[in-house]
Amino acid sequence: MKFKNMREYTHDEFVELVLNLDETQLLELSSNYGGYPVLFRMALDERINHIPFIQSGAAIIIRNEKNQILLQERTDRNKWGLPGGCQDLGEDLRTTAVREALEETGITLKEENLFLIDTLSGESRKNRYPNGDIVYNNTSLYLASITTSDISSLKGDSETKRLEFFDLDKVPTNLMDEDLIKAYREYLNKQQKDVS
Repeated sequence: MKFKNMREYTHDEFVELVLNLDETQLLELSSNYGGYPVLFRMALDERINHIPFIQSGAAIIIRNEKNQILLQERTDRNKWGLPGGCQDLGEDLRTTAVREALEETGITLKEENLFLIDTLSGESRKNRYPNGDIVYNNTSLYLASITTSDISSLKGDSETKRLEFFDLDKVPTNLMDEDLIKAYREYLNKQQKDVS
């Protein structure tokens, strides 16, 4: 079955669509046209989309050979962030990180090469989407080191204005993932102390 991206439906159209789908079709809609959390948020009446809810996801520090990290300038706001996104139903969070990296950067990673830095949650992970949805993200932060050959063709998706590698001390000030960058800095500091 061919669907539109979920955000292209009006609320009433979306409710009518969902009423006629079975579980398999709902999973297809969520995995190919916006993700399960978007499906859930679209099911809310717009008059109550201000009800906060929790969503799980993954973000990834993609580090090049110069120890620079890859950031994505987002199309839905004037901010930079890490590649990442929401977990699909039944998806391992490592799979989420790999999938989101490919979708948002064009870089193919392997789950076995990811290192879990930390899992962040709470107030620092609160996000208000431009449409008014409020979510608290539980985010697993991973690290992947890549070589120049891995980034021959950086390409973003519809959520990406541009992609750029930054030295850690020169990241833009308009960050949407300050807490994740801070967790990465703390990880690096701990690594340095462990070596000393």
